Amino acid sequence: MSHPALTQDHPILDDFRQAMRRVASGVALVTTGDVEGNRFGIAMTAFMSLSFDPPSLVIAVNRTALIHKPLLANGAFCVNVLSDSQEALCQDFVSRASHDRFGAGEWLADERGIPYLPGALSNIFCAVGSRQSSGSHDVIVGLASRVANRDEISPLLFVDGRYGAMAGS
Repeated sequence: MSHPALTQDHPILDDFRQAMRRVASGVALVTTGDVEGNRFGIAMTAFMSLSFDPPSLVIAVNRTALIHKPLLANGAFCVNVLSDSQEALCQDFVSRASHDRFGAGEWLADERGIPYLPGALSNIFCAVGSRQSSGSHDVIVGLASRVANRDEISPLLFVDGRYGAMAGS
């Protein structure tokens, strides 16, 4: 079923935005590289587990985002799940120009040149499995090829335009 395109002032858009702001989400920095050694990354809350057989997840990437083309060309990416102690790093990452986002934090690269943040709660390395366009975004299935987890469980959360932490973490 397709829906007609809505204008930016359509009444449902503000209500929908407000509804989505009420959903608390984890925060991740999704990263990839290209053959020239350039690094690309985006902060996102639009990721989720998809399946355990095979281990896979889903990310939603705006087709106008600078990471979109290199991620698809590389065919691989890393989801760096942030801890609540990494709020400042996340803020710094999103406030920098795209070519300078990796100036904060301790970043390493895997054998394919994909940057990852060793201090993140989890690093989930994925191969692009499939993609489906929906509205302004591509929904990309990532097939997990390797995962590194830290012992702590204290995720950075984002809700109503603000960062937060789980109570008791």
